Amino acid sequence: MKKFILLLFAMSLSFCSKNDNDAVDNPIDPVENTTLMKELTASSEGWKLTYISADDSFGGYQFLMKFDTQGKVSMLSDLSGTTTPTISSYSTQEEARGLVLSFIGQNQIHLLADALQGEIGYAHTGKVYQFLYTGKDGNKLKFQNLLVKGNSFIYFEPATSADWTRTPALYRNITPITENATHYYLKVSTATGTPTTYPIQFTNRVLALKDTQSKVAVLATEKGVAFNRTFTLGGQPFTELERVAGNMPPVYKATVNGVTAELFYSSVPPNFFDNDDYKDVNTTIEGFALISQAFKNNEYMSEAFYEDVLKVNASTDLFMLRIMFDGTDDCNIQIGHRFPDSGFSILQISCKYELKNKRLYLKDSDKNLSTSDAKAWSDEKNKAILEQAKRALGAIYDLGTQGFYIKKLNIKVQPQEDNPVYLLQSYEFPLYAFPIWGVPK
Repeated sequence: MKKFILLLFAMSLSFCSKNDNDAVDNPIDPVENTTLMKELTASSEGWKLTYISADDSFGGYQFLMKFDTQGKVSMLSDLSGTTTPTISSYSTQEEARGLVLSFIGQNQIHLLADALQGEIGYAHTGKVYQFLYTGKDGNKLKFQNLLVKGNSFIYFEPATSADWTRTPALYRNITPITENATHYYLKVSTATGTPTTYPIQFTNRVLALKDTQSKVAVLATEKGVAFNRTFTLGGQPFTELERVAGNMPPVYKATVNGVTAELFYSSVPPNFFDNDDYKDVNTTIEGFALISQAFKNNEYMSEAFYEDVLKVNASTDLFMLRIMFDGTDDCNIQIGHRFPDSGFSILQISCKYELKNKRLYLKDSDKNLSTSDAKAWSDEKNKAILEQAKRALGAIYDLGTQGFYIKKLNIKVQPQEDNPVYLLQSYEFPLYAFPIWGVPK
């Protein structure tokens, strides 16, 4: 709806040069003014705008703008993953209240209408984006923000060529938190004390710790995210969190004077796996097994695991996954499939396993494949199944090298409703989680 309203207003700008709401404040018709245009076109690499509140009501949205003398402006922002600047029109007009910059048509800055929620979002919806030029502040251009109430100002500062290169990275670093905020948690820990984990809210790029008064506006950086001001956690001043390489969804982390803050993703509350269910391995159960058709639509099956591990194509899934334990350290990871011509057959790799840190670890595999029916697996018409089975075996092992959390669920799944059901979740890549039967000893 916001986009529809914005489109109507963008179309109307072809016929009027000011916001209708401002008619009372502008008793004279606006006149095009080149003074402001000269300022806007003076910076060879354009301008950088960090759109952020001073009171932590909304966080930092970053825009790059390059103006030309023909009334065109090209933009990039961290609200979009595009690397190609978006071009639209602008005007610089002298009104009774002063020199006004107006953005005409849709461009990156208008994405604020959808990005901002609540009252501040409505302030950016269905409006002409106008800013009153108030002069220079050093090498910056200062504008009064006419979109919001109060005496609010924004600043254009000279951009560099590097700014244009790094903007897509800003989008990649901030978007995972925005899109998955309900699954992110902030853990604060010291070298000696017990960690404290907070569920968070992340609305309008403001990080808030639930059930506390702590909040801070956030903006993206090349390395991760930064706080608009010093944010006190565990008694220490934090200014940024760096994205940790390798984790997906990303983990953001920093340590200050022995206190570590870690913003991490979990599909379930962090204490969900704070149990000893992993000890069932090789005591009450001798392995895990799932049949894809029985579990694919289960509420605990993550989309990532089903799509990347179990699914062959739109009409076919791998029939079965098993993780079987032999003694105190041997393990077989198995994919079982029913072939129309030859029936059921298993493809497997062997490895070692270890139980520690409340996780099941897989290790020391040479990834050599063995099978009960090499002919069926090597049949050309089964090529897609073979390739997916090999990917699945590799994925289970690779996910297990950093450990699976294990949780016994209070559910039953047919046709093996007498078997206990467990949830396994990758420690390193928590988007990969799947329910599975325990195979009783």
